[in-house]
Amino acid sequence: MRLLTSILFLFFTCSVLAQDKDTTINKFDDNGKRHGMWWQSCSCPDGSSHCHEFGRYDHGRKMNIWYKLNGGNELLAEETYRDNALDGFAKYYEDGHLVTTGYYRGMNPENAFDTIMVTDPETGKESLKRISTDRGSLKHGLWKFYDEETGRLTKEEEYQVDELIYRKEYPLSKQDSLANLQQEAKLPHNQKRNYTPPPKFFNYLDFK
Repeated sequence: MRLLTSILFLFFTCSVLAQDKDTTINKFDDNGKRHGMWWQSCSCPDGSSHCHEFGRYDHGRKMNIWYKLNGGNELLAEETYRDNALDGFAKYYEDGHLVTTGYYRGMNPENAFDTIMVTDPETGKESLKRISTDRGSLKHGLWKFYDEETGRLTKEEEYQVDELIYRKEYPLSKQDSLANLQQEAKLPHNQKRNYTPPPKFFNYLDFK
């Protein structure tokens, strides 16, 4: 329900932004840099065209959460930015279903190098690792992957500065498979007859 509400909110917001001929979006600051809420074209994850994104600029730099949608206004991603770099929690969707969540660590663009605390997976010892900031953003933290149809957790991966240090998969057991099949059989589109509303429903509609 929360996901449905979020998606409806996004669609409503996008419609408002797209139709707004006012001066509330796509503004520039006094130095000609993008500032405030922006709605703009962007590249699609699969390389196709006609994707859009919206979020907030702070004097030319992407900040906070940005939303990406395809040409059919389906939500593709929610990504957190800091100073133009992915930095923080991200969610990715396919056909409206959540399939991946994870964390990025953005590099500080003000310096040539940045430092990140890492933990040795064998000894548990912590140390600072020096990273060139021209790498932009790195996977850093726990990533989870979900089955598109059932929402079931299928895999976990943990990264440190883009290096995979842990992976665990959750294969379906025979009991899980049977339970999923029984649940899917109850879905409306798998019933022998299509659902039709009761006759009195049509009294509220005017087809003329």
